[in-house]
Amino acid sequence: MSLPSQSVSTDSALPSRLSDARRENFRRLLAPRHIVFMGGTYAEYTLRNIRRHGFSGEVYVVNAKRDEIGGYKCYRSLSDLPVSPDATYLGVNADVTVEALGELERMKAGGVICYASGFSEIGEAGAERNRRLIAAAGEMAVVGPNCYGLVNYVNHASMWPSGYQPLTTRRGAAVVGQSGNVCIHLTSNQRSVPFSYLISAGNQAVLGFEDYIDYLTDDENVTCIGLFMEGIRDVPAFSQACLRAREKGMPIIVCRSGRSELGATMAASHTSSLAGQNEYYDALFARLGVIATDTVPQFLEMLKIASVTPVLSGPRIAVFSSSGGDNGLAADYCSFAGLELPQPSKQQVDAIKPLLPDFGHVSNPLDFTAGYWGNEALLTPMFTTMLEGGYDSGLMVMDHPSPKVAEDAGDPILAMIRALAAAGKATGKPVFMGSVNPESIPEAVRIWMLELGVVPLQGLHDAAKVVGLWAEYSAILRQDRAVGRARTDLVLYPTVPASDETRTINEAESKRRLAAFGLSVPKRQVLSRAEIDGLPETLDKPAVLKVLHDELPHKTEVGGVALNLRRRADLQAAADRMVETVRDHAPDIRLDRYLMEPMQPAPLAELIVGVKRDPLFGMVLVVGAGGIFVELLKDARPLLLPTSRDQVEAALRSLKTFPLLDGFRGKPRADLQPVIDAIMAIAAYAGEARETLSELDVNPLMVYENGAVAVDALIVETAQPPR
Repeated sequence: MSLPSQSVSTDSALPSRLSDARRENFRRLLAPRHIVFMGGTYAEYTLRNIRRHGFSGEVYVVNAKRDEIGGYKCYRSLSDLPVSPDATYLGVNADVTVEALGELERMKAGGVICYASGFSEIGEAGAERNRRLIAAAGEMAVVGPNCYGLVNYVNHASMWPSGYQPLTTRRGAAVVGQSGNVCIHLTSNQRSVPFSYLISAGNQAVLGFEDYIDYLTDDENVTCIGLFMEGIRDVPAFSQACLRAREKGMPIIVCRSGRSELGATMAASHTSSLAGQNEYYDALFARLGVIATDTVPQFLEMLKIASVTPVLSGPRIAVFSSSGGDNGLAADYCSFAGLELPQPSKQQVDAIKPLLPDFGHVSNPLDFTAGYWGNEALLTPMFTTMLEGGYDSGLMVMDHPSPKVAEDAGDPILAMIRALAAAGKATGKPVFMGSVNPESIPEAVRIWMLELGVVPLQGLHDAAKVVGLWAEYSAILRQDRAVGRARTDLVLYPTVPASDETRTINEAESKRRLAAFGLSVPKRQVLSRAEIDGLPETLDKPAVLKVLHDELPHKTEVGGVALNLRRRADLQAAADRMVETVRDHAPDIRLDRYLMEPMQPAPLAELIVGVKRDPLFGMVLVVGAGGIFVELLKDARPLLLPTSRDQVEAALRSLKTFPLLDGFRGKPRADLQPVIDAIMAIAAYAGEARETLSELDVNPLMVYENGAVAVDALIVETAQPPR
């Protein structure tokens, strides 16, 4: 099976993370001249695969107690070896692993697989051992520890204890997984996914996802990179590696476990409860152009489609089947996946109609009817005419009969696949066959289809999903080409550790700081109780009076807000009442200042805009429905900083409450540009203050037809800059 190139470029404006020495050692790990296996039982298991799959390089075994393992002579120690090994498999306990790493580093070895557990995964008990392992590794390319190994489909230099099925392809998807057992499952898949390498990454003490992406992006044997992950250790580094891969046209595909909601802890602002880690990961992947899949079957199908299918010119798909039921399912799943199914043009209808029975109807999806089952001569021009129109790809819905059915039962299916392949070749459009049942395309048929240029996708729901994801990724690449430069604007701010000690900044000062960056805030006065007594008896406009104190971030909870005040007496009474309510809630606080602002008219909508410092993701901007909807709807979208106007607008439009800004029930439509201006002003302040900012809350941001005003604001900062 020949796999198409995705036109990966050789140059990049984004630098590689790997040092020259470690990059060279990574190369030695994946293309070794010699491999050393150290250990007993697990080393013996791995040696079976070396023999079974025919590694052509040199093999050495180290075991102090045995003379021979698996037919290979045993050396008593690493120092007895006649070579400095390119690759080493350490199937020994944790302490011996650390000692062996130090010796291998002194020998100038290349890459090492560390099988042993007993490191960071057991907490503090293994932390010191983990530090010693990292120190011992030097510039070697070390995989693990607590990992299963490496399957190498390119040159069979595998260091893998379990059996795995051979592949006829040497080029394909490179998969890096945090779970050894899931990696084993992937090697057993029955979906004809082409692989190049499959690496069980374990604890990632030395090499992390960012390093694997960085190296594998440049490997000519790799068509795409798949990551099975539980989490990311270094988000900024991961981001830069993904953007480098994106610039070079290398798809990154993720399947992440641990996505169940663990809940968010309320902090000084509402923002903390609006978006958790799952939403941050989603925002990160969307920003980077990483293709996120929900299930292992989707992950496998996505690896396949990214390996064998060129990028799509758009999301428009033509669907064919001989059944109204199949077409109905396909229409649903394709629509859910974001694919478009435009109807054929009049010219196409006029050309296809004579090819159908009298009762046939030309539409998309196209039901070519059971009467033409297996009729290659008629279906080929029919499919070709459809694809010649404004479609970007074609999908035929068809299941192959079980091998237990008579052999000739599959002949009509093969004829229809040939017709689809011919149409795809004639029009230059990618074509897929999606089976309704995931298990109903036999291996021999899958391999034949791939050789023919038809991509077999197993399970119609997953088929539509991965084609939709591929169309979205293709659109990102087209946008990047239109920009014509590396997307360095998408590189995240470096994460800065926050101090445990924080302090709140009162509303007046918070607004002053934000206004300096362009945020529109109400005209305000900071008044003492005596200054309130000196106000005019009647105010020009209704006013709001609020308590003002750094230690009172939530004013409504202490009765610290009074609305629609029109007379001096109303202000005096409200101020005196606030003194009493604050004393009841916080006896140690002496209230001596108040904030007075004009009442704002009723807005079209209220938004909350917040910033939260996350230890993993850095500065996260959250945009959501504000006011009373904050906790009721939790309708919010996180954006990682820095962000752009386009990303902010997309976040606004994705809110469930966006219709309130868009002329809901005959109300005026808000001009989004001032709203985006306000949010970008908040983002700009957060970027400037990211060394000390802990969190920030603007709630509500009142949105009007031609403007947006921040009615309340809260800044929380670290008590002192972090070290």
